[in-house]
Amino acid sequence: MANVKTIEPDQDYAHPVVELRIRATPDQLSVLRALAAAIAIHEDFDLDSIADIKLAMDEACTYLIVRATPEAVLVCRLQYLNNALHVEVSTTTAPSDDTRDNSFGWHVLNALTDSIDMTREPGVNRESITTIEFVRSKGKHS
Repeated sequence: MANVKTIEPDQDYAHPVVELRIRATPDQLSVLRALAAAIAIHEDFDLDSIADIKLAMDEACTYLIVRATPEAVLVCRLQYLNNALHVEVSTTTAPSDDTRDNSFGWHVLNALTDSIDMTREPGVNRESITTIEFVRSKGKHS
């Protein structure tokens, strides 16, 4: 008989979290875009919002993949909550002096989402765990 354990026993089953762990390489972007689109379609987002979510996912993941350490894993968590899709992607990144506010990709993310944030936590050997979180509400986006 299989031994079954829950990862997060206090998880809110009314608003489940979908988590995908994948190699932090560009060839995985289509999988991440497809996952985000599938969840948005399931939650009845309109076609324009779905396209925006796919592009935002692409920009956020590309930002991290370009800075990822060799053999890094990209962790993507998606949750539909309060009429919005909440996305969090993170990976181990090399030391960087990039300023996110000036990059074209960051401006694109700001335009496509309701909110966007990036955090870096210290890792080992001067590496960081970099996380990008964004929220996209259902319906019209200004």
